[in-house]
Amino acid sequence: MKDDDRQLDLCVKCGTCRTMCPVFRVTGEEGGVARGKISILQALYRGNTRFSEETLDFLNQCVTCGSCEFVCPRDVPFLQIIENARAKALRDGQISLSKKIALKLISGKRGISAAAGLGRLLPGDSGLQYKLPLIKRHIPKPGKSLDSLLPPFSPPLGRYRFDVLYFPGCAMRYLYTETAKNLVTLLNRLGVGVFLDFGQKCCGFPHLTAGDTKTFEQLMSHNNQTFSAFKDKIKYIVTACATCGSALKNNYELPVEILDINELLVDVLDAHFQLKSDKKRPVTRFHHPCHLMKHQHVKDQPEDILKEISDFGEMEGADFCCGFGGSFSVFEGELSRGIGDKKAEMIKQSFAETGIKEEVLVTSCPGCILQLSDSLKRNGIHVPVKHIVDVIIEYMEESHD
Repeated sequence: MKDDDRQLDLCVKCGTCRTMCPVFRVTGEEGGVARGKISILQALYRGNTRFSEETLDFLNQCVTCGSCEFVCPRDVPFLQIIENARAKALRDGQISLSKKIALKLISGKRGISAAAGLGRLLPGDSGLQYKLPLIKRHIPKPGKSLDSLLPPFSPPLGRYRFDVLYFPGCAMRYLYTETAKNLVTLLNRLGVGVFLDFGQKCCGFPHLTAGDTKTFEQLMSHNNQTFSAFKDKIKYIVTACATCGSALKNNYELPVEILDINELLVDVLDAHFQLKSDKKRPVTRFHHPCHLMKHQHVKDQPEDILKEISDFGEMEGADFCCGFGGSFSVFEGELSRGIGDKKAEMIKQSFAETGIKEEVLVTSCPGCILQLSDSLKRNGIHVPVKHIVDVIIEYMEESHD
């Protein structure tokens, strides 16, 4: 545990992490914040003991948003610390059967596809709520998977620039497929050809944060093989999921540079958009996904886009975590909803001052969209939540230049 000791000892218990931790903002418990978890781990590691049930509870009460790292003056690598601790718990057999099943389900295409297929059979129009023991939230009804909706290559329209490989991730591939289609359409209009490889698997971030490093490495190796097959055909790998982008940028050794869609549009393509003549400029606020702003340092690009196509305004708490955290929203559902309620109140206050009906909350991560939509609906706040790609397609005049 020498490496863990060195990492833990970087923390001087200053408490800066308390200002940004979404869990602490809800529970007010010291064990919920980074410095509290570090204090607990220091005592347990040095005693070389198994984690108690109470310790496991505190370890599980982390969204892995990285907000603590973002503000830490000592650069304490807390996400690495929490991943190592959860890996120890997994090795000691201290992981629930339900979490094991969930991780196994998303590690392969068949499991996710089967779950999405089951979802399509359940009733629901604009949305549905899964009444399962661990899940009590509104989610959109899955449509057909992206595999059946798009070809392996979509050629550019008009002036050709270059080709990219699109890594949709699980949510875009099976749940938010319209957004994925819109991304391909948008890039084609801007002269970019888009490859899709349906042999890709989950990015592995849920497994990594759960401590299942073995499965993560297997998924990483598989995906890197699919990426390598395209390295002579493409200029970039592109994603529109903040979590996938963060996982690939910070944990993979990629054969080709990866960019978030906002980076590609603004920094590379220098894209500018003309508003459709029959569309009024919507009032927008942007929620910064933790794994986009805090882990990829992408903040100005989506704001620049929204300033061009809408009446954009800064939102108080725009960088406050929504509380999704993947499996955190399932296995720590009550806490996840508590964080979501705080975020919903911030959104409500932000839009209360606009006085205009056409209001849209925009973000750039499917997980955030799911969580924010559910949080707003539960709190009776009627503001649609859309991915920035969908907003561009909906409000912009088509261009093939």
